[in-house]
Amino acid sequence: MDFILLTAEQVDVAACRFREYGNSPARIARHFREAEDEAMLRLCLALRRVERKFEINLGTICHKLLETETRPTPEVQRRVMDYVAGWQEMDDGRQRLLVSVDRVREIDRLAEGDVAEWPISPDS
Repeated sequence: MDFILLTAEQVDVAACRFREYGNSPARIARHFREAEDEAMLRLCLALRRVERKFEINLGTICHKLLETETRPTPEVQRRVMDYVAGWQEMDDGRQRLLVSVDRVREIDRLAEGDVAEWPISPDS
């Protein structure tokens, strides 16, 4: 089982990409390149490398998770987000977001309608 551990700053940047840049890695990278903010540009590029490696979308995950914390959201969204990710307090007292790659992929398959992944009950 693979996990990704994100700092609060990484979560904020991924959520910002979703919210303000249409979840486009190229658009947010262009913004920080034009603003000559090398640190943020490196952070964006690092997040994108992680997304490619694990084939998941951190922008959507982070945005939807923060959304459940800041505004009323449907119960199903809260439950899905609790299933795929959760805040963990580290030894230094800071919080990190722990994302379960396998659970994200499972939800993605279900959302895409891959019924081969759905459990079959004996009564159906």
